[in-house]
Amino acid sequence: MMSGLVLSELLGLVEGLPLTRVGDEEEAGLLLTSLPWPRAEPGPVSLGGQPTDALRLGAWPGTGFARRLILAADAGEAGAAPAMLPVVRGDVAVGDGSPPWAATEVFERSPEPGYVWERSLLRLGFGGRSVGLAMGLRTGGTVHWWEACRLVVVEQTEERLTVEMGGTIAHRHLTGADHREQPSYTNTFVHLHNWLNASIHVRLHRNGVCEVFARHVNARFVDDGLALEDVVPVLGIQTAEPADSPGLPERWDGSSRRLTVGAARFDFAEVARLATPTRPGDIRSEDGWVVLQPYAGVELFGGACPDEQTGDPFLFRSEDRAFPRGMARTLRFSLSLSDRSPTVVRYLAPDWWYGLCEELTTRSVLPVTTADDERSLGAARRWVREHMVRGGFEDATVPRNDFQRWDLPDGPRYEPGWEGELPYALLLDAWRTGDGYQDALRAAYAITDIAVDHAAKLMRMHGHPPNALSLPMSRMQGTIAAYLETGDPFLLRTAQTVVESAHATHLNSWPRLAVGRDACYLRAAILLYRYLGDEYFLRLADEGAQTVAASQRANGTFGDQGGGAGMHAWMGYITKPWMGLLALGGLLDRLELRPEGTSPDEAALGPLHDAVLRFGDWLLAERGAGGWSYQHDYDGRRTHEDLRTGKVYPLPTPPPYWHHDTLARLLAYCSVSTGDPAYLQAWRESHDLFWTPDAGTSAGAGASDPISASGVADHVVGAALQFVPALHDRLWAVRWPDGSAESAPAMAALAGPASGAATVSAPDGRRPLPPVR
Repeated sequence: MMSGLVLSELLGLVEGLPLTRVGDEEEAGLLLTSLPWPRAEPGPVSLGGQPTDALRLGAWPGTGFARRLILAADAGEAGAAPAMLPVVRGDVAVGDGSPPWAATEVFERSPEPGYVWERSLLRLGFGGRSVGLAMGLRTGGTVHWWEACRLVVVEQTEERLTVEMGGTIAHRHLTGADHREQPSYTNTFVHLHNWLNASIHVRLHRNGVCEVFARHVNARFVDDGLALEDVVPVLGIQTAEPADSPGLPERWDGSSRRLTVGAARFDFAEVARLATPTRPGDIRSEDGWVVLQPYAGVELFGGACPDEQTGDPFLFRSEDRAFPRGMARTLRFSLSLSDRSPTVVRYLAPDWWYGLCEELTTRSVLPVTTADDERSLGAARRWVREHMVRGGFEDATVPRNDFQRWDLPDGPRYEPGWEGELPYALLLDAWRTGDGYQDALRAAYAITDIAVDHAAKLMRMHGHPPNALSLPMSRMQGTIAAYLETGDPFLLRTAQTVVESAHATHLNSWPRLAVGRDACYLRAAILLYRYLGDEYFLRLADEGAQTVAASQRANGTFGDQGGGAGMHAWMGYITKPWMGLLALGGLLDRLELRPEGTSPDEAALGPLHDAVLRFGDWLLAERGAGGWSYQHDYDGRRTHEDLRTGKVYPLPTPPPYWHHDTLARLLAYCSVSTGDPAYLQAWRESHDLFWTPDAGTSAGAGASDPISASGVADHVVGAALQFVPALHDRLWAVRWPDGSAESAPAMAALAGPASGAATVSAPDGRRPLPPVR
């Protein structure tokens, strides 16, 4: 907890806080940022002195103070998005003109009084102009529009109206005759899933610009949910005076961004990414509507599992027109009902502001960069840029690795990762560097929409066909971070329900032999507590952490993962450094929450602390000349039998050595807790060997850049981007007292060689830190 003096200094930095534009967009109707806020009551602020709305998100634990403010400002008549935009404290101007409005309109109703259904549109209005939106699906060549809709006013301020409308889209329309032919319990559709859920969440601003989050979700309600065949989702647009729209593009293939329908101008930049020239969507005028089919259909690459099972590496192809159980896809766009541009331009705060507001770590410290680690972090960033899927239904998904490759006519594809921590790592990196922000946000939506089974409320097992679920993959950190950036409530609801479902699934099989990476969901529970202040998720995390500690073996290790019987129980006897590190991730998160100067025992966290140290001691005892191996034993034996071939392999796995930067976090904790530098030095040597080209004993052996070598994968780069920068921030612990930066390097010398020049980013600029010895 920072002192009142330091908090006052921190709040004093808000005035004139320089925000940097994301991207090169120079025209805008709305300027927007998600601004971290210190542990204090937010005061009135604006962007550049323009009329500005402030949407409060989250809460600091133990307070009612918001964690984030989504500030949305009118770009003015000039419609300019400057490269830099200051935050201004003080009274906020109110926009001119009448406020926006929203309403439902029934456009079609059942002709049978005894069997009622209604189809509605969401009418958005401003200044005498309006546009109607409706969600639908196309099946059998016909569009089915949503029914049973309700409009809810979420919030109304002087500058903004937030509404959400939801409904269901029938796959097969039923009539009263259908019920008469199959009365009572004999009806085929009794408790049979037969629809898509759909919703539109809109923030209507007082300058006529609207932010829209529309989505189709194949969830469940009356049974376990089902895949729907011959289905592709659509969005309907209708003006106050329905008419043909001669300006529509001839093809919806990703090349069109702007669209005008009547009085409404749309910016579909993000939606357009879901279509490609080889897999186009569709746009046409139809029965008084402009009907936009945003993508060709659900397409999902699986890789080895479906290839081995069916001979096709795809789980679903767009031409199949299937919408799997639990699948979703979000359409993010903006529109204008005024003379303002429909484009929303985003801004980011300086890296030091994220650090001081406890966004980069759980401490209010300034971000530190070291020359040595730019090698690994730069390689991690390049790997993501080069391997992220660009365009199509799977836009912004990231492969599991780059060595399980299929050469296809459209280019190489790799087995998918569906790694929920990676978008969080990418957003953390964007907050530090200002780069890669849009990719990070797209990746978070891809994970949330595609990798979560929204019927089961768990993550899918990467690369597997439905309905394979994975407790170990149910990691919601990226989804939570994307909520903080967008305020999209679907993201928050998804994260909360997946964490709850994961915990319930874990307890379904507790006690059990082993807990390993199946405890990863605890990290998201802690993050929900950090940003929402909800004690419920802290209690959930504490309960889960206790089971992890109880599952630790006598020698300090953990099983790979547990649950079930047969081949699923077999993994409980595997010993890998990686799985122990993942098992303890949530425990380390919990330990980092304790107040500074408080011991683990004083915080009633002694068993968690002891579990971390025991595993750290095992790591040191098992360390080879170049680090650690992928697997160290099986059932306590130093051999592993490949059950497919019968071949027996010696353990630990021979070099090249394995590395994962979750080691940075755990071993740093051990060194700081015990004062013994051996833990941190062991990480540093392993890290340098792995990420240094031509190291000979690393995954980068013989390569000019480690990103081209085997052993680099989504979880590897995600760990590096999360934990290496945070390590230096915490060890240097550069504070901002009384308006000046004061370094307190503590154990920082253990984290890097003397050649590792370090700099700190502070409100008065970037400055070098003293050389470490």
